[in-house]
Amino acid sequence: MLLLLSYVHFNADVVARDGETLKVYVWLPDSAVSGTDTFPVPVVLVRTPYDTLGIGATYIPYLTSMGYAYVVSTFRGYWGSTGTRMPFLADGWGDLQDGYDVATWINSRPWSNGQICTVGGSALGFSQYFLAGTGFPLTCMAPAVAGINLYDEVYPGGVFRRFIAEYWLTAVGATHMLDTLEKYYVYSDTTPWYAVNGYRRLSYYSEPGLHLTGWFDAFTEGAIGGFQRLQYEGGSGAAGKQYLVVGPWMHNLGDRSVGDITFPPNASDVSVATYVINWVLYHTGRGGWDWDTMPKVTFYLMGDVSVPDTLLFNRWVKTDTFPPRGGIPYPLYLHSDGRLSGDTPTTATLSYTYDPNDPVPAIGGFDYIGGAIDRDSILFGPRDLTPWDSRADVLTFTTDTLTSPVAVVGKPEVELYVSSDRYDTDFMVFLADVYPDGRAILITEGVLKMRHRNGTDREELITPGDTYRIVIRMRNTAYVFNSGHRIRLYVTSSKFPSYEPNPNTGNPFQMDDPVKLVAHNSLHIGGSRLILPYYNLSDLISIGERQARSGPLRCEVKGRDVLCDGDFTVYDVAGRRVNPTGLKRGVYFVKYGNRLMKVVVK
Repeated sequence: MLLLLSYVHFNADVVARDGETLKVYVWLPDSAVSGTDTFPVPVVLVRTPYDTLGIGATYIPYLTSMGYAYVVSTFRGYWGSTGTRMPFLADGWGDLQDGYDVATWINSRPWSNGQICTVGGSALGFSQYFLAGTGFPLTCMAPAVAGINLYDEVYPGGVFRRFIAEYWLTAVGATHMLDTLEKYYVYSDTTPWYAVNGYRRLSYYSEPGLHLTGWFDAFTEGAIGGFQRLQYEGGSGAAGKQYLVVGPWMHNLGDRSVGDITFPPNASDVSVATYVINWVLYHTGRGGWDWDTMPKVTFYLMGDVSVPDTLLFNRWVKTDTFPPRGGIPYPLYLHSDGRLSGDTPTTATLSYTYDPNDPVPAIGGFDYIGGAIDRDSILFGPRDLTPWDSRADVLTFTTDTLTSPVAVVGKPEVELYVSSDRYDTDFMVFLADVYPDGRAILITEGVLKMRHRNGTDREELITPGDTYRIVIRMRNTAYVFNSGHRIRLYVTSSKFPSYEPNPNTGNPFQMDDPVKLVAHNSLHIGGSRLILPYYNLSDLISIGERQARSGPLRCEVKGRDVLCDGDFTVYDVAGRRVNPTGLKRGVYFVKYGNRLMKVVVK
């Protein structure tokens, strides 16, 4: 399709509430001058620190030819905007609310019809979550490769994500912000983190949301968490109107080659741009897909790439929840001989020495965020972890060869009984798929700082020598471990430069702490186990067909999940809408069709 350059472009200044000037770059359909269109028009808004074009120059003629105004607003301190650079901290609901001020200015323009949809990924996605959380009534948002809570992206499990923080703040010329990150390493609503924690403002969100991410992106957890919480706890206009797309991608959505793995061509069948365009069209009343009839979740079920199978895995799955209904906990116990099995092990202790001056070198992972860094670096994506096998500070536990595929969808958990001779240390776990040729491909990971074992909003040092039960919640995934493969769990205390090595002192956190102590860490066998969110594979791949079945509606309780044919909503006894998966024991009410039914989760 040939698109002519038919738009009017100009720059303008928006005065923020503190008097600083925020630069906006505006493109309008040229019919604004010729008079052939009826104004006002809907607006597509992008907020960014990167440049003055937002999602790219190629989209400008496309959007304006469809009758949209396109507005790029640069963060304070960037590209003509005045003020001190403080990425994101001026974009939420603190004393400064730059996104809100820009959106308010747009709605005051004669060329705006009051409809604003936000789009964009990475920093452009974070800014959407934070603008929407101010309570400004957006028409729709489509954040990609971003998260709803900034603290969790910087300090997962209380462990500082050093590589991402240093690289990104250096790239955007804001390294002074590292001091702020270091100062506020414990979460509190009285710190700057509150203004960029959307979980504390769920009822303020009022817009439909399309959350787009990849299983190997840096911010997968924040996107899935944003979808889940807003779907069930968002304000009017947001609850029940959230959609999620997760592909087998890193930060570059749509690219099927990640790390050591290349997924089949169908991994690129979902076009993020097509989804976003149809999302904006529909919510501004200009056509597009009928989203009200579409499944809420589209995710790629990954698996063995050495076989051509795309029926059981390496395929797209559509459902209305994530995780899907029907999963059950599948425990695998850690044994002192390195086995991982369903058998209860005998009591034993495995120990290793963790030296923060010699941390485990990062192989693979979830730190790629685009820019000038090499996406093919050994640091990123699903990589072979077997070089770790020879390290004395890494413990490995592996199942026997699988005789049938094992489908895992959601957040694996690792329950460990641990001790240390220091007042603080870290524990990290990595889940890998061991191929028949011996490669152990990283699938997901989780980390925890011991002082934050009971929450990142508090510090509780440990007593040297005492044993503690901890639970490390790994990143969400959707993966089928194929027959002939094995499942492996790595346990250690560092991964550098992904995470800042814990100096084991128990002192307040600081980057590059000059005082580092060697820790002797122990894992106690007996109750330590990996808990996989397991699904019957045939049920999982037929989920969409089950939901589309015609005939009488039927509901049942399976484990901790409520399963119904067709659309339904679950409420607790207080009348609050809740996620139908992973319910606590108790009484719930299910509304489906014109019926209301009581169910009991035992």
